[in-house]
Amino acid sequence: MNTDVSSVSAASLSELVMMKSELDRVIVDAQEKIKFIKSELEERYLERGQETLRQTGRDFGSVSFNDGDYKVKLNLRKRVEWDEGKLLNALNRMDEDTARHYAQVKYSITESKYNAAPPEIKSALSDARTVHLQGVSIDVEEDKDA
Repeated sequence: MNTDVSSVSAASLSELVMMKSELDRVIVDAQEKIKFIKSELEERYLERGQETLRQTGRDFGSVSFNDGDYKVKLNLRKRVEWDEGKLLNALNRMDEDTARHYAQVKYSITESKYNAAPPEIKSALSDARTVHLQGVSIDVEEDKDA
């Protein structure tokens, strides 16, 4: 299958649909293989990476080591969750300037709640709402009935 720019530009709609369908299959297959390979690499190197980090007094972060002719780089990322009630209590015990320095407050409204809101609530909130295009998805499939 030739998918260079000139062949794609000159392709009919049915050829584009076939090209996209084939590439979608290739992508899914490649993603499954990559997932398997990443899992195997994690199985081989995670424990060694964690031990190397612990030796430097860390549980998370980046670490590198050699394995034969290869340099293996691991990045153990962390995700932090805060108990909002306990955090609010701790911040309330601080002076206001200190609490403002450390705390970050973000207000938002889910789209489902906004869409379900009565007109007077929507009207009150609409000036604070901006909608941006996040992406475009186009699917074309053959119409079997045509």
